[in-house]
Amino acid sequence: MILSLSLLLITATVLLARTAVPGATSGVKKYTVNNAVGANGVEFISDAPMEKITGTADGLTGIINFDGSNVEATTGRIDVQVVSMKTANSKRDGHMYSQTWLDATAHPMVSFDVKSLKDVKIVSKDGRNVVTAKAVGTFTCRGVAKMSTADITLTFIPESAETKKRASGNLLMVETSFTVALSDHQIEGKGDMIGKSVGSVIAIKAKLFANS
Repeated sequence: MILSLSLLLITATVLLARTAVPGATSGVKKYTVNNAVGANGVEFISDAPMEKITGTADGLTGIINFDGSNVEATTGRIDVQVVSMKTANSKRDGHMYSQTWLDATAHPMVSFDVKSLKDVKIVSKDGRNVVTAKAVGTFTCRGVAKMSTADITLTFIPESAETKKRASGNLLMVETSFTVALSDHQIEGKGDMIGKSVGSVIAIKAKLFANS
């Protein structure tokens, strides 16, 4: 009897965790990051006592596996080319790519593998369904992978005559933000720069566009 009740509680919990997007078909669909849908990009900010550095990256590729009937089960992977990261100072960029910092030669990509979404909420407005959640996954930088959680806003737009003017299929627009501690990825830098000229924690924001 106790075992049966436990199984019922577990089943109920799983069912409650399945959040559906109004108007989205069931089943997993693969969405590919596509600049035809919108300009994909990343912004990263290092805020240290002696200097604040703002950089961008546009060398993005990725996929998002999205199930409109079970948003929590969303998975995906985004890769960013290290050499596409720019800080408006070519000498500083060269240092950033070096073995002392990100080591672009040995580890040319920075990646985020999304395993699931949690704390999902959906708001429908003007034909769009906006999902806010936390993406749970693994962030890999300089070859070192760490578990990470990112705030995420995902807008689902079903295919229409209007959206076809931009790209085929359903569209996803994703905005996300999170922080990365350099020490978590064995980035030691040069001398005592980290904590003085370079922030020990880097803030990251990304805007992604994809279609199915």
